[in-house]
Amino acid sequence: MTQFSTLGNDYSLSNVEIENGNNFGGSIEFREGVPIQLLKYNERSRNGNFGQIVLNQEALNVLRTINEPLAIISVVGSFRRGKSWFANVLHGRHDGFELGAKVEGCTRGIYMWSPPFKLESKQSDGEIIQKRVIVLDSEGIDDPKQDENWATKLFILCLVVSSTFIYNINGIVGKDDIGKLYLMTDLSKFIQEPEVGDFLPRLVILLRDFTLESPESLKEYFLEKLNNVDPKAAKGIKKFFYGFDVFGLPHPGCKKTMVQHMENAITDNLDEEFVEEVENAVKSIYSQLPLKYIGSSTMKGMAFVKFLQDTVERMNSSETSTLLSIPSEYESIIQYVSREATNEALEIYKKRMSQLISEEKLPMIWEEFEEKSEECASETRKLFSGKIIGSPIQIEKFIDQLSGKLSKIKENFTKKNSKELMIYNENIAKKYWEKFVKIGLTLENLFENYAEFQKALKSFELAYEKSSMKSPEAARVIASYMKNQYSEAIDYMTQLGRMNAELAKAVHAKEEAERLRIEALAREGELCRKIEAQKREREESGKNFGNKILELQRNIEQQKKSQEEMQHRLIKEREYATKRYNQKYEQMRDSMLEQRRLNEKEKMELIKQQERKFEQIQRSLIEEHNRKHEELKRQLDLEKMKANQNEIYQRKLLKKIEASSRDNQELLEQIRTLTDNRSRGIDWKDIANVATVLLPVMFKFLL
Repeated sequence: MTQFSTLGNDYSLSNVEIENGNNFGGSIEFREGVPIQLLKYNERSRNGNFGQIVLNQEALNVLRTINEPLAIISVVGSFRRGKSWFANVLHGRHDGFELGAKVEGCTRGIYMWSPPFKLESKQSDGEIIQKRVIVLDSEGIDDPKQDENWATKLFILCLVVSSTFIYNINGIVGKDDIGKLYLMTDLSKFIQEPEVGDFLPRLVILLRDFTLESPESLKEYFLEKLNNVDPKAAKGIKKFFYGFDVFGLPHPGCKKTMVQHMENAITDNLDEEFVEEVENAVKSIYSQLPLKYIGSSTMKGMAFVKFLQDTVERMNSSETSTLLSIPSEYESIIQYVSREATNEALEIYKKRMSQLISEEKLPMIWEEFEEKSEECASETRKLFSGKIIGSPIQIEKFIDQLSGKLSKIKENFTKKNSKELMIYNENIAKKYWEKFVKIGLTLENLFENYAEFQKALKSFELAYEKSSMKSPEAARVIASYMKNQYSEAIDYMTQLGRMNAELAKAVHAKEEAERLRIEALAREGELCRKIEAQKREREESGKNFGNKILELQRNIEQQKKSQEEMQHRLIKEREYATKRYNQKYEQMRDSMLEQRRLNEKEKMELIKQQERKFEQIQRSLIEEHNRKHEELKRQLDLEKMKANQNEIYQRKLLKKIEASSRDNQELLEQIRTLTDNRSRGIDWKDIANVATVLLPVMFKFLL
């Protein structure tokens, strides 16, 4: 298992002591923290494989959290030339990084200061920005125990990851102090540079123990001496570095024992000229400290870690230093940062929305829901926009992809709110239906007529309208009641004779037309909500895109290489990306407007259909009414005729009754006479005669 040291191999100071530190004082700000190993080199293994660079995940985790633009300073130089001490002075202290570069065995590498500190600086356009400064202290590059291939890889690695490259050499330029500067004679052997943008770092040469009289220009002096030793190296520096500085630092002016333990040095005991020159060098370095760029984008923690990992992976693929394709590495980083930023943004949005739903509770009216959702999405887009890198076309693509993924996540929350709105409004509808309508559909309290039923429906609708949560879902619920409960109630009233069939038919048609109208309005309301949400999203995304373009513009202005070319490319890509973005929005807007137009057309057609249907029903009812009127008239005439016939019959019957009454009177008289005669002793012959007379009369009466 690979082991990493926070303080190096032989640090004797504790973490607390290092954090408190030995203050350099003066005008250099003191920085707290501790050194941590960023990477190490394991030499050729027992099985014959070539050496491998191993990254420290603890250090990478520190770097990943950095969201500010990075300025990366690598301090590289000869063995035991005060390189690590100067790295400490950059933090305003004598101690920190291990002095003397005491590396034992096969463990070699680079250390970084943790945490990287913030530095506020003023850009050339006057803007004040916060940058995060990473200081890297590498092992000496001319250690006799050092693997030659590793020495080359180490030099190139520091060169490609830095924005400021401090090369610490002997004050009297000679062959032994040139070190790896010969690489600069033809960097194309090792690095394929990008077409545009500053790739190579700002070069700072530190001439240590410089005891000669200071020349008018240390830069010209250095180039002259370098040219005498290695003309190709001098030419290479002029070619690849558009600007660099040279500082001559005299001897510290202290005893040898103090020089050997500079971590314990006291600034007041050092030579004043030495202290002054050190302060001037540090202030100059920080005043001109460039950021690390990927094209026209600044590099931040996530991108730097990916770049470092890819570069190390490429270097580990071969024993010798292979060609590094910076454009390929940049493209890989741009895509990686986009994926990571997208995943982070989506997780933040889901977390914020889940928290919102948990705190605010569903359902919400759509205006409130959209407002809260847009707050979460706006914050997410802003964080995302701050992380992504690349060209305007790439950035426009990344923003568009994020919007699509945010919409899908939002749709899930939208469905939840819609479902809860349906449940809420269904409960409201059920409550008032039972209160106003259902109670009148029981046999004990059945509505007397349609007017009473209609009044109950109005009461139900008014109560629902007042208590429901206004939304398309509320409209769908009432439309569902019109289709189902209204229809069942009308049919039930008809079955029980409280409404005739013709009226029921007309009421069905009327409620169906109203239902279709309400459903059309619900669809239109939902469409309008989506259009407004898309409009807000476009405005927010457009604003972020515009801010990102301004950021790229400022970055280009900060870079010295190919400014005009980069400006031209930026303008061209910005115009193209903006045009594409607007075209897509216009297409989306036109599509929604067409949908709205079709929806309106469908609504009007449905209304016309229902009007025609209602008119047909109305004509049918009038015809039915006329037919029944004629039928009733015929029945009335028939009844009148029957009544006339009954009157004639009644007169005949009356005459019969009168005749029968006279006959009956006669019969009674005869019976009375017969009775009187019997009392006087009439014989059977007389009775027979009487019977002969009476029987016809009795039969006539009975008939």
